[in-house]
Amino acid sequence: MHTLISSSDELINRNSEPINVSIPQTTNELPAPSPRPPPRCISLEPKTDSTAPLPVVIREVPSELRTWKITREGLVEVNSGTMGAFLDKPKTNKSNITGEGKDIRYAIASMQGWRIDMEDAHVVEISMADKEPFKDWAFFAVFDGHAGNVAAEQSAEHILKTLLETKEFDDVRQILCENGSKLNERSIELLESGMKTGFMALDNIIRSRLAAKETDRSGTTAVCAILTPTHIIIANLGDSRAVVSRAGESSIGTEDHKPYLEKERERIVGAGGSVMIQRINGSLAVSRALGDFDYKAVPGLCPTKQLVSCEPDIYVIPRKQDLDQFMVLACDGIYDVMENDELCSFVEDRLQVSPKLEDVCNQVLDACLHRGSRDNMTIILICFQNAPKLDEEKREKEETWAVDMRQKIQEVLDEELASPHWNKEEVVSISWVLRRLSAKVETDTGPAPHRLRTIIDQVLTEKGITHDH
Repeated sequence: MHTLISSSDELINRNSEPINVSIPQTTNELPAPSPRPPPRCISLEPKTDSTAPLPVVIREVPSELRTWKITREGLVEVNSGTMGAFLDKPKTNKSNITGEGKDIRYAIASMQGWRIDMEDAHVVEISMADKEPFKDWAFFAVFDGHAGNVAAEQSAEHILKTLLETKEFDDVRQILCENGSKLNERSIELLESGMKTGFMALDNIIRSRLAAKETDRSGTTAVCAILTPTHIIIANLGDSRAVVSRAGESSIGTEDHKPYLEKERERIVGAGGSVMIQRINGSLAVSRALGDFDYKAVPGLCPTKQLVSCEPDIYVIPRKQDLDQFMVLACDGIYDVMENDELCSFVEDRLQVSPKLEDVCNQVLDACLHRGSRDNMTIILICFQNAPKLDEEKREKEETWAVDMRQKIQEVLDEELASPHWNKEEVVSISWVLRRLSAKVETDTGPAPHRLRTIIDQVLTEKGITHDH
């Protein structure tokens, strides 16, 4: 069990090469090319009259094969190096849910992005159950599916019921009913054991569901958080992540399960597998997951010793009412481009200018897309009572910037509409508008450059111009 108490004394677990194709020589008519001499190094000494001119260094850039296919979604890039395929333009429509209760506020945002399919799923229950003590506990979870959506969807559907049906959770219920709902060392140990038992039971449920779908061989990561009045209990499996932000302290984050980590590599090799290009057998980029049963078929090995394990790490964090600001649960589409502290700083900044939590979540997704994330993205933001408050002066400054950018965007579009080459039937790309805007003004500075795609979308909609998202 990982017990995280204070950032001052805790050590938090941060718990492809190109293919060279050789073409055989089929004729002797052409002489073999002369070998290229090695490039000369560039001198960094100050140039004088006696210094020779700097040589031109020729760098060989390996060719890259990119495969595309035509689908009803448009051009789709098929990338053998990653799990999934890509669209020729991202889907930026967002799905939002908001709520509050038990002295917290929460919001969820999901976006398909560049992926051809949306394979994320999530769960939010402000009360885990109707009975004591679980009616006073909240539950949140994010599932990041790969190679299909069945594993993630089944996980979201069954996770809470599966946990509550374990013997350990029933024992916790009895203990807490007897002692006034106070979590003690014994009940916390039972919760840890119960979450691990529940995950294994959930894996069996997914196995039975996938058996009926011969074409689906999906898997999913999982990050779940139980919020009690006194503790935050997190279960993590894979490379989705939970991060807790505290005032004046470093963020507290879960550790990813990656094949190249020593403890994961040891298990993988012990099960007869290998780690190549940081993936299991050169293919799977996570070392623990629900589903992925092609990697759980070694005879004689228990579930926790297979190539891919379904055993989560459990983290127990005592709540600090005067320091706890917010918690984020999110998939790796976000953490691929934002480190924990960076994400917390971004959320803190957005909370000071955005009164609506769903707007904060949406801006996280937009910022990650702006930074180059090409995955599905889902984020759950849970704000505690000590969350950053709205800063009116800062908000007004940003809105002034947004009004100015809106005006510049309208000017770009008005110029295009006045052009004799304008075709009103053409679908306008937001990326194209952004490039035209960048030619006129600096778009990478200002208080919120990540908001530009959203502002462009709004202006295009107001003008009735058909556009992508």
